[in-house]
Amino acid sequence: MAQAPGPGKQVQIAHIATQHYLQNKTRIEIANETGLSRFKVGRLLDEAVSSGIVKIHIASPSGVRLDLSVQLRERFGLEHAVVVDVPSDADEVIQAKLGSTAGDLLREILTDEDVLGLTSGRTLNAMARSLSELPKCGVVQLAGVAGPIQETGLEIMRRVSAIAGVRPWTIYSPLVVSDAQAAVGIRRQPDTRQTFEQFNKVTVAVGSIGSWKPENSQMIKNRALDPSDREKLLERGVVAEFGATLITDTGSVVHDIDDRCIAISEEQWRAIPTVIAVAGGPTKTRAIRAVLASGLLKGLVTDAATAERLLGG
Repeated sequence: MAQAPGPGKQVQIAHIATQHYLQNKTRIEIANETGLSRFKVGRLLDEAVSSGIVKIHIASPSGVRLDLSVQLRERFGLEHAVVVDVPSDADEVIQAKLGSTAGDLLREILTDEDVLGLTSGRTLNAMARSLSELPKCGVVQLAGVAGPIQETGLEIMRRVSAIAGVRPWTIYSPLVVSDAQAAVGIRRQPDTRQTFEQFNKVTVAVGSIGSWKPENSQMIKNRALDPSDREKLLERGVVAEFGATLITDTGSVVHDIDDRCIAISEEQWRAIPTVIAVAGGPTKTRAIRAVLASGLLKGLVTDAATAERLLGG
């Protein structure tokens, strides 16, 4: 253990630290004024921190948990990781906070040159409601309709494209249909085909995560999936969906019903430079961990309690 500096050296360290951290003087300026070498000044500044004379505290005034955000980013190799404090585990509280935070992140990273892709869900609907401005970027719906009308990609697209002031590329069909032949027919329709052609142009995508174990997903409730379909997919290990991409605990993708889905494919997800998931809460933690394991994500917006569970697992 290093010996603590004596009182005289403590005063010297405090003097130099005050000049550097509070008066914004450079090491060279301090060296010139004190007659010390700049290397000696540097060592004393290092000792100021190691001895506890100077304590560095990084804080966010916006409720962003910077410590957990950095840990998530490093643990999972993410480009964007934003963790926020949420006062309750109630779904509607988490959705509202994560949605508004995701909206803030979009305003920060989007440019007029980007093309934004969106899925659906209550959290993304909260994000759309929180937005008041966006760059004039293209907006593309990445998956068909699932869930109540207020939570569908269509409603989210209506809100976001109006804010951006652009023509949206929409999908008016269900997310999952009864058979592959029906899906082929839908994809051949001019409007759907034109939207699908935009997938390869998307540069930033934001999606919600659905949980199959425990059940917190509109896709698993889809009427086009009969009980035997659901049973087979659960037996295959599906615990999460992202868009219509089904994922197991290990991050493997299950392709069993790809030919019945009206949505972006796994391969197309992986071609998008920036893919961000917005999800949190106890019922979504296992699903989020699975999607992270898949390697599909470059970013995650979540709550502090979920981040702690992800980092602890």
